[in-house]
Amino acid sequence: MDIKRAKIPNRIGIVPSVVLFGIPAALLWLATHALMPRLLARGWEPLLAWFFAGGLVLGPLLAAALVGGAVAIQSTSQARLLEHLRVRKMTSSDWRLTGLAIGGTIAAIAGLHALNVLVWPQLPTQPDFIHFKPLATDQLYLLAVWLPFFAVNIIGEELWWRGFIQPRQEPVFGANTWIVQGVLHGAFHFSFGPGVLLVLLPVVFVIPWSVQRSQNTCVGIVVHGSINGPAFLAINLGLLPS
Repeated sequence: MDIKRAKIPNRIGIVPSVVLFGIPAALLWLATHALMPRLLARGWEPLLAWFFAGGLVLGPLLAAALVGGAVAIQSTSQARLLEHLRVRKMTSSDWRLTGLAIGGTIAAIAGLHALNVLVWPQLPTQPDFIHFKPLATDQLYLLAVWLPFFAVNIIGEELWWRGFIQPRQEPVFGANTWIVQGVLHGAFHFSFGPGVLLVLLPVVFVIPWSVQRSQNTCVGIVVHGSINGPAFLAINLGLLPS
């Protein structure tokens, strides 16, 4: 089914890149520093407040990628839309690259965390709007609530940043696109604080690098999910220090 024609740029330079990352970054700051304190003051469970507030920002990223892609191809064909967003079947070389990216990212994060421990004053590695800690038995239901939030978070970010925006940046920035993506994706998380940004540096640069190298958004989804998901579970199940 065809849809109404609209102007979707084929190339995204530095100014629209800053706008497309900057608006969600500003909304994320409002969600975490304006909305969440009000929810917590009303007695909301902190994780539920984060899932709700964060979802108000991350959900629209997923919608923007799907709608923007459909408008760009002037069709609602699922197969054409996924191909436009470079969502492709993982090949053996994709899996090897993904494994390398995940292993390198984990090692780099561990190194930066160790470096941070030696720096005085030590930067906090948790955002100031929420402190993640092991869940009590009566809080384990939150893991079921987390699952849809996790899916929207990972898929929404990757389809928008890497599936929709990055292919339009590559004709402008060429081989340096992953660097531009990394800087802007890091800036998207500025509301999390400098300590979190420090340990996130490997993630925000490795993901666009691996996607640019593979030309497959699924690589970014797997890398992002493989870092984000286990880290969340390890902290909230008490397997890592909070």
